Amino acid sequence: MKVVIVDHSHEDCSTEVGILVNSGFEVAVMQVHDEADVIAALKDADAAIAEYGQFTERVFRALPNLKIVSNYAMGVDNIDVEAAKAAGVAVTNSPDYCFDEVAEHGMALISALLRNIVGYAMDVADGIWDWSKAPKLQRIKGLTLGLIGCGQIPRRVARMAHGYGMYVIGYDPFLSKETAREVGIELVSMEELCARADAVLSHVPLNKSTKEMVNKSVFDLFQKAPVFVNTSRGLTVDEHALYEALCEGKISRAALDVIDSETPTFQEEIFSAPNVIFTPHAAFYSETALDEANRTASNNVVEFFAGNFDKVRFVVRPSGT
Repeated sequence: MKVVIVDHSHEDCSTEVGILVNSGFEVAVMQVHDEADVIAALKDADAAIAEYGQFTERVFRALPNLKIVSNYAMGVDNIDVEAAKAAGVAVTNSPDYCFDEVAEHGMALISALLRNIVGYAMDVADGIWDWSKAPKLQRIKGLTLGLIGCGQIPRRVARMAHGYGMYVIGYDPFLSKETAREVGIELVSMEELCARADAVLSHVPLNKSTKEMVNKSVFDLFQKAPVFVNTSRGLTVDEHALYEALCEGKISRAALDVIDSETPTFQEEIFSAPNVIFTPHAAFYSETALDEANRTASNNVVEFFAGNFDKVRFVVRPSGT
């Protein structure tokens, strides 16, 4: 059986290739993303491992031999999940490989904004030694952090924020009050979160219901000009509304690990917004996390074809498995 690694953002695929070859698979490593190229790469493949490669309805229709798509990431927004279900193709992911890294990154961005770390560093690099050039800063202890989305990653951030002495509130219609209490999150409405928060972390998965979930109507509710951080997917936030909120001072400062485009031209409107810093969708990264994701992506394929379905991290589980 043949497995094609369709695309990958890391340079070395030896870990996953080794696991697959040692399990008896033929392996090809590609670097393609678009529909037509994905179809061509997988014309005689039984399985695909992907990161950003596009798996649309057209792709699934064109590849009747394909049995599984294993995503490196926890997100599967590059895959038409409903089309996969209709085609009877399994979809798997690596759902927890970077929980700690993303939470650490999110809390680091919140801290950097609240303490003006980047602003100070840039001033010193320009030969300016002046603490008073910062925006008006408040002691982090006692501030309120608002979490838009309270999944596994934001819950880890909540624990870190408690270490700073912050109070944590959250909006998540799917989280039980019992679970929220266990991690020290007070569940509130979106309106109350926007009214009380001094800092906001937005971290929700991207799907049809969450696309541009954080939009002008949300930014208009902010009452304390909080700092704002997004570590999930750019498309969960209305980027133009975010730009306007920064320009109008509804958000005092922002830190974004993600934007709408994964291949920015740097001419996008958001790059001209005031008081915003960026990291290049790097929150997931550590060598530890990459190794875990690579192993999970390849092991999902191995265990699927071995029939060990209880060891497979299914997003779509075809009937009979």
